[in-house]
Amino acid sequence: MKKLFAAFLLLFAYIGLMAQMQPSLAPFGQTDSVYSNILGENRPLWVYTPPADTTYFTKPAYPVVYVLDGDFHFASLQSMILQLSTINGNTALPRMIIVGIPNTRGNRMRDLTPTRDSLYPGSGGGEAFTGFLGKELIPYIDKKYATAPYRLLIGHSLGGLMVVNTLLHHPGLFSGYIAIDPSLSWNNKQVLSQAAAQLQSSFKNKNLYLAVAHTMKPGLDTIQLRKDNSMGSVHTGAILTFTDLLRKFPGNQLRWSYKYYEDDDHNSIPFVGEYDGLRFLFPHHRFPTYLYTDNTCPADSLEALITAHFQTLSEDMGYRVRPYEATLNEFGYYNLQQKNFDKAKMFFQLNIRYYPESFNTYDSMGDYYLEKKDTSQAKIYWKKALGIRFKQEIKDKVDKINTATH
Repeated sequence: MKKLFAAFLLLFAYIGLMAQMQPSLAPFGQTDSVYSNILGENRPLWVYTPPADTTYFTKPAYPVVYVLDGDFHFASLQSMILQLSTINGNTALPRMIIVGIPNTRGNRMRDLTPTRDSLYPGSGGGEAFTGFLGKELIPYIDKKYATAPYRLLIGHSLGGLMVVNTLLHHPGLFSGYIAIDPSLSWNNKQVLSQAAAQLQSSFKNKNLYLAVAHTMKPGLDTIQLRKDNSMGSVHTGAILTFTDLLRKFPGNQLRWSYKYYEDDDHNSIPFVGEYDGLRFLFPHHRFPTYLYTDNTCPADSLEALITAHFQTLSEDMGYRVRPYEATLNEFGYYNLQQKNFDKAKMFFQLNIRYYPESFNTYDSMGDYYLEKKDTSQAKIYWKKALGIRFKQEIKDKVDKINTATH
């Protein structure tokens, strides 16, 4: 019954989950590193993993966000995703692992330019850097962290150029791509010269969001922009040319969108571009969690909504997406404490359906039956739990009933 008492403290927010984040004022993440044989150097990493209580619950697997120029964008991105996926029960975004890839000293232009420009010595190492991502970094992250089979890449400026180049030439590396004011004019727009041929391929289950900053001269329209040779116009014109190419191949199944940010320049656009890009990539993720505690919503109706919602997410993301075990558990106990027995049972049954490998789901259902005074059913579920993992507190509950019935 300790879990039942804990659920009473939940009320209408994920207080149990928030309590796990109390020890650190700003839980931005941790440092990590991986040595790259391809690049011949050690690559520092900044990694954030969502908080999870694995004492009772199955360890969740999370989508992974890889962000270029990680030393500039990691902290703001982590705060944004935490706010939109966790704080106050927010479900606008999934909880995700974030991997920030900082630049090594003097090597940003080397790594983030896909072709060599003779005006910039040392440029053009983008293919090697992409090899590092696909052959070294991603396998390292997948081995060390609990990752789900959904990855997205975010980059700004030259990082945005690398995002577009990766989509065109290595589309299988990521499912989602967010390119923020990408420098597509690099090296006489060379990436655009190859784009038409690449865009004729299939991009099924791939998603692209383009954020375009205001860098052109005042007073220019898009026709004048394409004829203007100033740096800002050439930069924006290259992005607009890319959107023209994207429109020419609607049959390639690429899901894409772009937005022009009139009030943001090249340096101010990353934060709002990341926000809009993430919301575009996960359009169906938000769920009306207030229904979890709304007594006017019957248990069967809520169950149908939850089941349909996660089926939609699974179709969107290309793998089986499950509700968080801890969330279903918390609201099962909350409704049990409120004597909403139908809804409590529904939450516990859903947890068993989604997490049949978890001892906790059967333990919780046993607690439900104990509250309903059905000790024989309670023992059945507790014994199932013990068959998966031995916990002394569960055995004590079985022994207590055995003693009382003899």
